[in-house]
Amino acid sequence: MKNIIILSFFILQVGLLKSEPGQLIEYNLQSNMSQEDITLVLWMAGINAEANYSISIYDIKYETEGEGGYIDTLAGLVVFPQSPSEAFPILTYHHGTAVNDANAPSLLGLSVDNQEILFISLITSPIGYITLFPDYEGLGDPNTFHPYIIGKSYAHSTVNMIRAVKELSWELELANSFQFNDQLHLLGYSEGGYATLAAQREIELYYSDELSITTSSPMAGPYDLGGTMVDYLLSSPGYAQPYYIPYIMISHLWYYEGLDVGLDVYFDPFYADTLGSMFDGTHSGSEINSLLPDDPLDILLPEVLTEFSNNENHFFRVSMEENTLLDWTPQSPTFFYHGMGDDIVPYENAQVAYDTFVANGAPNISLTLFPESAGGHGAVAATCLIAGFEVISDYHAISPKGDLNSDSFITSEDLDILLESIVLEPNVSEFQWWAGDVDSDGSHSVFDLLLTSDSMDE
Repeated sequence: MKNIIILSFFILQVGLLKSEPGQLIEYNLQSNMSQEDITLVLWMAGINAEANYSISIYDIKYETEGEGGYIDTLAGLVVFPQSPSEAFPILTYHHGTAVNDANAPSLLGLSVDNQEILFISLITSPIGYITLFPDYEGLGDPNTFHPYIIGKSYAHSTVNMIRAVKELSWELELANSFQFNDQLHLLGYSEGGYATLAAQREIELYYSDELSITTSSPMAGPYDLGGTMVDYLLSSPGYAQPYYIPYIMISHLWYYEGLDVGLDVYFDPFYADTLGSMFDGTHSGSEINSLLPDDPLDILLPEVLTEFSNNENHFFRVSMEENTLLDWTPQSPTFFYHGMGDDIVPYENAQVAYDTFVANGAPNISLTLFPESAGGHGAVAATCLIAGFEVISDYHAISPKGDLNSDSFITSEDLDILLESIVLEPNVSEFQWWAGDVDSDGSHSVFDLLLTSDSMDE
């Protein structure tokens, strides 16, 4: 009996230990790619770029907090440059809309079936970024749903994946695989643009003592969900990707009302019977589009559409307003990009966000709008991404040993940080501890100070 009690207590303790948001559960090496192979793949794709580092690709699983405080498991893909003597910035990339579980980054990996993930990986990591691709909550998991365009879910997956990747670097320390510095860049397009701004908002408001954002580049996202997007839907008779609309509505119903909510209360009988099963993670967007009317709002019951159009307190109006991302003031350098010819997410989303944040006193924010001639939502994506990469390149820093302030140089400021660590023992980041331990003896000492001084840049 005693042994049973002890065993039960042990199991309980293990369970408690596993219930830490951001805790790494497992990891799997998918593949390695050499500099030569990366350069060849990019050349074949018409991209004239050379890889500075070989890369390793891992999928990981980690703990995250769900709505109501429960602990859930999420996954993601991480691609990092191979260099044990240097520390790199973290770049979190948020991908565009996916409805099929099979398209989750952790499942596809670097595949030609997902060129967005493939080419962003091969452009960023080989030049010195630890690139993270979170699976959005529910995506890739057949047992739950993806809370589409619900801000908090993206923030939790982003923050906790960063924590898990840092733990992964410790797990792989014996292999001298990779090290991160204190730079964090957020980047994403379409749903990923919304996810980027949502993650930035949550980090700045609630995690600023843990994470500091170097740059944030939201692109073509529906930030003004309850304003610009609702007005656009009500004023436009058609929509280029009709399945986006029931995707939002049904995920909001499931998220706020529960999976057993009666869809027949809101939707035409045919769509009430079919749409729930179409968003089970096994169907593509084109399959769902084939079932929908030209005007996606026609899936609603006439009385529901009337209420949605005229009553600001209607459920869908309230849920969309709750997930509008304009109720704060960004503090990090923030760069909005949007095409004025966007036929899915109107550029006014970015314009309203920019105007609101400027009026609120945002210290470092910009907006770049590309002309209608650049194309619609899909066509202008490459243009936006190139501009975003130029921004993060301007801030990009690779840190050798001794570079405690992660600016790519060893200067007197690094000496000051190291001296304070030796004398006063202040709290330093994991990266600063790694960078200051120049002789790799597990401590900060006068010997590290002398070695850092010898390595100072003019």
